[in-house]
This record gives sequence, C-alpha cells and structure tokens, in this order.
Amino acid sequence: MLQPRPTLGAPSPYTFPKPRRLRVGGGTVVAIDVPRQPYASIRLVQPAGGVNEPLEHMGVAALTNEALEDGVRGNSSLAPALERHGADWISRVTWDSFVTGVDAPANRINDAVSLFAEAVRAPALRPDDVVRRRDQLVERFWLEASVASTLAARAIGGQLFTGRYATPLSGGPARLQELTPEAVADFHAGSIAAVAGTLVVVGDLSDVDLEELGKTVFGDADPTPSPSTSAPGSAPGELPRIVVLDRPGSVQSALILAHRAPARSEIDLPRADGMSDVLGGMFTSRLNMELRERLGYTYGVGCRFDLRRDSGVFLLSTQVEAPTTAHSVTATLGEIERLQADGVTESELAAVRESNTVGLPVSYSTARSLAGALVEAVIHDLPEDHVDRLRAGFERITSEDLHEAAREYLHPRDSVVIVAGDAKEVAGPLEETGFGPVTVHDPETLWT
Repeated sequence: MLQPRPTLGAPSPYTFPKPRRLRVGGGTVVAIDVPRQPYASIRLVQPAGGVNEPLEHMGVAALTNEALEDGVRGNSSLAPALERHGADWISRVTWDSFVTGVDAPANRINDAVSLFAEAVRAPALRPDDVVRRRDQLVERFWLEASVASTLAARAIGGQLFTGRYATPLSGGPARLQELTPEAVADFHAGSIAAVAGTLVVVGDLSDVDLEELGKTVFGDADPTPSPSTSAPGSAPGELPRIVVLDRPGSVQSALILAHRAPARSEIDLPRADGMSDVLGGMFTSRLNMELRERLGYTYGVGCRFDLRRDSGVFLLSTQVEAPTTAHSVTATLGEIERLQADGVTESELAAVRESNTVGLPVSYSTARSLAGALVEAVIHDLPEDHVDRLRAGFERITSEDLHEAAREYLHPRDSVVIVAGDAKEVAGPLEETGFGPVTVHDPETLWT
C-alpha cells in the first residue's frame, strides 16, 4: 500500500562556517574546522593566472600547472606518491589565479601536504617532461576544439577583447608550441616558487597544526603581491555582429550570444544571477521553455556570467538543429526583449529564491565545496561571510530587482553571436535576421 508523501517543513536556515585566519611567514592560512569530516581539502591560491602572463609566453601558466604533476622526480611521479597516503592532486588555472592542492584523509594530512609542498616549490621540471606536457596540451586543444560548443566558446575572447583575453586561457596551439622548458622554469621560479600565496584548509582539524602546515607550504617564499587590475580593451569591429565558424556538413549549430559584463567586484551578484536564472539558467527558464519545450530546437539552453577581477562576460549558449539556427537567434533576442520590457513573474521570483537558498546546506556539505567557496573569496578579495551575504541577497530580492537587472546587465545590441556550424546552410538565413553583419571564418586559422 502506498504511503502518503511526508509534508515538507520549512527550509533549514544556513550560515556559512566562520573561517579561522592566521599569518604564517609570508603567507596566510584560512581554515574551517569541520568536526567528524575525515577527508580534508587543501588549496594553495596564488595570483599567477592567465591575465598576468607576458604576451610572448601566453599559456605558460597552464603548461606550468600541468608540469607540476610530474613531481620532484619527474615522469608523472606525483600521483603515485600521493596515492600512498590516499590523497588526490588538485590543480587548475583561471584568468586570475593559479590553484593547486590535495584532498587527503585528515589523519594523513601532514604527509600529503609535505609531498604537495615539494611539488609546488621544487618540482623537477625536466625539459623532456615539459615538452611532453606541452605537446599533450596542443593535442588536447585541437581535440576539444573538434566539439562545436567548445570551439564557439573559445572564440568569445577574440570577439570581445584585445590583449591577453583575446587568446584562450591555454594560450592557443601556436603560442603553446613556442613555449620552451626555460620559459616554464622562469615562470615557476618567479610566480610560483617565490610567492607564498594563501593556503585554504578545510576538514576535521582537531589534530592538525595549522601553523606547521603553513610553514611547510610557504617556506621562505615572499608575501603575495597585490594584483593590479585594469579594464581590458575591446575588440575592433561593428556591434552587434555574427561570426560563423565553418564546420562543413555539420547537422547542428553551436550558438553563443556574448557581450562584456562588469568585473566581479562591480556586479550585484544576486540580481545578476537571479535574472540569468530566469532567462536561461534553470530548466524552467524562458529560453529553455521556448527553444526546447515549445519549438523543439534543442536539448537545453544555458546562460551565465563569467566574472573576473578586471572585467566579465555574459554568455548564453545552446546547440540547435542547423536549419533552425537563424530562428533560434531571433527567438533568443525576442525573449531578452520581453524580459527587459515586462520583467519577471512571481513564480519566477520564487524559483530564483528557492534555487539559490534552499539547497545551501547540501551545496556546502563537503570539505571540497567549502574550500571552493574560500578559494573564490581569496581570488576576488571577498569578505569571509560572502556566502551569507549572497544568501541574504537572494532572500530579499524582488521582482523589480530582477527587472532592473535585465535592463542593466543585458546588452544584446553590444553582443557578438558566434555560430559553429555549416556556413553554407546558416550564413544566408543569419544575414536575413538583420541582427548585424555576418562573417565566416575557418576555425583552423583562429589561433595560428
């Protein structure tokens, strides 16, 4: 016999744990103690992101990040060494940061962090290993670019920015191929080994000496320099415009609409993300209901803000059947226009509030997710209670707030539409939309 469903209670209130902060040598340790959380997450955050690379060595941060995995003995020696302690190596490069770390059992944290510190401060960086990693990155770049959605996404920077942002974060295949082991060694010595950074530690820390961990990781490295920020220049060309990346014979088109957005410190995130959720960030979003449910053009739509210290990008993406490409563009523009004109409904407002508040206890239930929030705070100089501020912002948001955000943060007339698809089939109908001039490019020539 079927049992009745339980009645849902009120959502549990959530407060982000208050981190402990201490200065150790030239660095800072930021930690959250999570009792009975046996697995710990350790992250070292340094400001050596892609935007700080010299233009003649674009991609050196990504290559250095990969090369660290070869450890102090070279030839991919780090992973097996960490596995003996049940630990996993974590690393990534963003435009604003160079992040490395380990996830490890709390009772093996000292051994894992010692190996981690050696790998970060004194890796072998053997020339043969660096060249092997470089060739793998180049091969991976083209392999990933064979996917239409990745190809379109990597073309955004060159359409919106000049300078470093105009080339993909990895540097692009031509720039990567020019990087030498000496360039990697110089970058590592000046931007990684010599810079203390901020160490994030989350887990059951009852038996962990945070000061000793900091000494192990920071050593005698210098304090982290304050990163300088200046707004990047805009790419030349008429706006709005449409760029077609020709993929002959493609039965689908990957479609992106993108324009510049404010920097992370300049944007009201609850209003911006809430508006983005209504437009295309939730399954019940307007674009998903239009392009997927009503028209049947796509399996799904997404939109988001990519926010950096000095600038940002708003992007909306989907993949549609090739014959529907032009109409997908006009339908998308129509939904943006309606959102800016009419605002949001009460049901959409309720969905935004619930999706950004009710699930917080689950979202931050692991050491890794808590560490991720602290890493974001370090990268963007956010207050330690930034998660609580975001929650409070979503709790008090109004329909008028979201309506104002649509008018403030959406700029379709300053946008570039990038379409990765069959130019013979889509270019003509795209011209007929009247959105802007259409140009066709060979993807092979974008980053050479």
